[in-house]
Amino acid sequence: MLFMKPAETPFFNQEGSVINSNAIDRILQRVWAFIAKEEWAKAEELLDKLLAGKPWDRKLLLNKAQLRKRMWLASNRDNYELLQDALHLFSRCHLLTGNPEAGINTATLLLLSGNEEEAYRKAAEVAGHCRNLIMDGTVELDGYLAAIIGEANLIRGRHEAAQSWYETACSQDESITEVFRENMNLLLDHTVPESKTVKKIRRALRA
Repeated sequence: MLFMKPAETPFFNQEGSVINSNAIDRILQRVWAFIAKEEWAKAEELLDKLLAGKPWDRKLLLNKAQLRKRMWLASNRDNYELLQDALHLFSRCHLLTGNPEAGINTATLLLLSGNEEEAYRKAAEVAGHCRNLIMDGTVELDGYLAAIIGEANLIRGRHEAAQSWYETACSQDESITEVFRENMNLLLDHTVPESKTVKKIRRALRA
């Protein structure tokens, strides 16, 4: 993917504000280009400029949380402070926006932090919210929501239910694997279910 040179794309004015909202996606492309190269400071500088102007924006909060999570993973999961930063950012995003992706990441990182009871409660809350959205007709069941419910069940040790929901997710959208595989592997490594169960769950998510 090609990215425009900063000089050719005046994303910010002299006061540091975003010139126009259509530029945000292009800025985020640059952020993820920096993340891919582990140039954390450059990625964070751009994100913080965006967040200064839109501190409650769901997409920006999620990207900041994902940045911290990537930094934690790059530390071979050794930097507990980065893990806590990512957890705080996902939790804040979920509190402010109700975004299911932020909620399920909060539950996942709570479990990885050793806060089992809080993780189970958050996972149940997020799964319940997703089911309610589907049942009241607010949204249709899609791969994204099904995979979130699958992950919620995996967090809570409900392996057969997780397998079933992951299968449903992939039947709706095969590309969902790329979004949820990382958390699935983190959870399986953390909880260490028996090998047959691991194989079934990975097969269900086609990972």
